[in-house]
Amino acid sequence: MSRASRRSERADRDLRDRLDRLERIATVAGAGEGRLPGDLEADLVATIERARTRLGRGADRTVVALAGATGSGKSSVFNALVGEDVAPVGLRRPTTSTARAAVFDATGSMGAGTADLLEWLQVPQRHVIPAGEGRAAALDGLVLLDLPDHDSIEASHRAEVDRLVEVVDAFVWVVDPQKYADAALHQQYLRRVAGHAAVTIVVLNQVDLIEEGDRRPVTEHLTRLLEDDGLRGVRVVTTSTVTGEGVDALERELAARTAERRALVARLAADVDWLAERLAGVVAAREPGPLDDRKRRELAAAFAEAAGADAVADAVGSAHRRRAGQAVGWPPTRWVGRLRPDPLRRLGLDRARPDPGTETVARTSRPAPSVVAEARLGRALREVAADAGAGLPEPWQQRLTDVASGRRDDIADALDRQIGSAELPVAPARWWSVVSALQWVLAGTMAIGLLWLVVIGVVAWFRLPDLPTPELGEIPVPTAMAIGGAVLGLLVSALARALASVGARRRAAAARRTLTTAAAVTADQLVAAPLDEELAGLAELTREARALRT
Repeated sequence: MSRASRRSERADRDLRDRLDRLERIATVAGAGEGRLPGDLEADLVATIERARTRLGRGADRTVVALAGATGSGKSSVFNALVGEDVAPVGLRRPTTSTARAAVFDATGSMGAGTADLLEWLQVPQRHVIPAGEGRAAALDGLVLLDLPDHDSIEASHRAEVDRLVEVVDAFVWVVDPQKYADAALHQQYLRRVAGHAAVTIVVLNQVDLIEEGDRRPVTEHLTRLLEDDGLRGVRVVTTSTVTGEGVDALERELAARTAERRALVARLAADVDWLAERLAGVVAAREPGPLDDRKRRELAAAFAEAAGADAVADAVGSAHRRRAGQAVGWPPTRWVGRLRPDPLRRLGLDRARPDPGTETVARTSRPAPSVVAEARLGRALREVAADAGAGLPEPWQQRLTDVASGRRDDIADALDRQIGSAELPVAPARWWSVVSALQWVLAGTMAIGLLWLVVIGVVAWFRLPDLPTPELGEIPVPTAMAIGGAVLGLLVSALARALASVGARRRAAAARRTLTTAAAVTADQLVAAPLDEELAGLAELTREARALRT
């Protein structure tokens, strides 16, 4: 394999790799609205599709477009290269209304592949030039297009030029001595293909109208104008179809580019370069990273406050003390505790939790977050987005803000679900049943003692014989039972309240941890995870855009 072939194969492989990278960029950009400007994203998709389609039609044909203004002699140059009057020629009025193709082929036939290529180019007028000998032989493999005038008064003519300029492999811009500095040509076309200098030739036609001594200054002026357009190093060929001057030089330029079979790859590579430069202007200077742990904790704390985690935790503690009082309190006074409402029942948290895997949705009766909690939540959302977007382009910062607040309306409902399904520590303590049994024994002892004393009193009131009453030391047993049962019951009740208070604080702390974790899960689902996903997408976009330029 020759060095040129190896170089061409390497260029083709590099181009396909870069197109794969462009496709990844387009995929990542399309996954999130606003990651790239709409026009750039559309150009990405169009360029990829155009490049893949053109490459799929092979590189054995080099498509070169002759473009020029009315009266520049573009069609005359076309005829001179073809060797016969294929294109009509007019001096002032545009005579080319649709593109015309001249196919140079050694076999004298167009072939299915070339026909398919011209169908894709939408060029209906086709002429096969048998490339057997002479000029035609040197141009074998060339598909030369004669485009309509780019300054035609017919809008359809200009649209045809604009369309084909996007898809041809190389350009030949034909200008004349009178209008080579025309602003419309330079601003609308030449600057537009500034990155395609490698596949561009500029022909200064009708040089027979320029005095011999003025030709060089005119050519140098044209070269400077092209450099101002960004087309540095473009080959400028002077021609005259009247005298035949320069036509051979133009033919050699076209023959060289056709023989190399590199114009297609160079053109598409220039398209990718153009997109790479545009991407470099809109992506970040650094790859965005995921949210840091500090911001995650701050966000979780704001969600916990909005969920009323402290209020629910306090309710768990209060409910524990109330229920402990009802379970282990002094039985004769337990009814007083029932007069106070259960804090968890008031919040709708006293119901059984739904079984995992069921479609039952847990709901609560918690009050709406306070104004302060709402304000803190809003500030946390703005701060986490600002921190994530620090140093990124302004559109990306706005994108992150939108992502962070995108599900703001779902937060209250999601928090209610999380809290409603949270496993709060509300089960009765194991020691309650033991103490409750002891309390009933003590209460029963007191009741028996009191009843015994009542019986003794009734017997004495009726002056009946005294009942035998055992004593504990000097204290009658019924008196000891009544007083001892009451005193011990009250002491056990006080001790149980103290133990219940300790348990209430522990359960409140455990509930606070559970609810904070639940709020953190909600914060991650609705804010942190979407932000991380967006940041990962932006990081990949940045990474791929950087690699596209290398």
